[in-house]
This record gives sequence, structure tokens and C-alpha cells, in this order.
Amino acid sequence: MDLKEIEISSQQIFQGRILDLSVRKIKLPNGETATREIIKHRPASGVIAINDEQKMLLVKQWREAIKQLTLEVPAGLIDPTDASPLDAMKRELNEEGGYKADYWEKVSEFYSSPGFCDEKMYLFYCDTLTKLTDKRSLDEDEFLTADWYSLDELKNLLSEGKIVDAKTIYAITVWENMLLRNAQSENKE
Repeated sequence: MDLKEIEISSQQIFQGRILDLSVRKIKLPNGETATREIIKHRPASGVIAINDEQKMLLVKQWREAIKQLTLEVPAGLIDPTDASPLDAMKRELNEEGGYKADYWEKVSEFYSSPGFCDEKMYLFYCDTLTKLTDKRSLDEDEFLTADWYSLDELKNLLSEGKIVDAKTIYAITVWENMLLRNAQSENKE
């Protein structure tokens, strides 16, 4: 069975700075029609930033959509002035953490919630961090604090339900898998 849905029509409901909302009429694989509410969202970058003590940088900030504080990896929208997703992440690591990194590696690209939104997230890993004396200012509507967490602390926070952000849960899993692969490689040598 061909599972592809075919767009019949689309009506833009809202156009904003970060996202656009449209309602689409689509033809289903069985020939019937349905309605889809679709959000077009600017792409973003996130980072697994690891310090010399093998701790990950997380930021705490209020998220109005869920009306609670969250712990998240540093992340942000890719601005039109950014040359690439990595360029955006370097800017965000500076703004949100006050660091620069000598080593960067792209880990993954994924969609945050493809059932209704096309937001593409680029996830990077960095280490060999240097604290900056000339930290960039946060956006004028951005308020957050940053702190470092060991893998064990992160796993405890996850098990307690204190990390609810999907990109951060994914980033912790990726970091743990990277550590496991490195340990396996060292054991083979």
C-alpha cells in the first residue's frame, strides 16, 4: 500500500516570526480526505557540550507553552545571519553558556515532532571548552541559568521526570551511547 498523502489545498491561518500555521486538506491513501494542521517552523541547533570533568551543560529556563521550568541542552533558532547550523550553535553556546569549543562534531539531524511540525533540529557534540570573557548577551526576552551535570545526575533527573524536553532526552542518550562505544573500543585494544 502506498502510504503517501496528497495535498489538495492549504490555507495559511497565521504567519509569525518563528512559525507559520496552515490547515491542509489532504487525500488519504484510501481515497478519503482529511484535514491536517501544519506548523512550519524555523530550523534550530542544539549541542551536547561536555567539559573536562565529563559533565554536560544544561540551561534552565521557563517555557510558557508548558508553564514550567525546563532543563535543556543549549539550543536556538538558526538565524538568517548564521552561515550554517554549526555557526548558529557556536553563537548559542556563547550566548547561553559563555563558552567556545575547539572540537565540534555533527551528531544528528531530526524533526522535533513530524506529526504536525516541520522543525528540523541539528544536534552537535563539542568539547575542549574555553570560558569566554566576552560572552554575547542573551536575547532581550531570554532568561536562563546554566549548570553542569554528570551522566549519573542526568539519568537520575530523567528517572525522576525532571527532564521533559525531547531534544535533551535524545542528547543524553546520544552522549551515553558515545561513552559506551568509546569504552568498548578501549576494551578491544
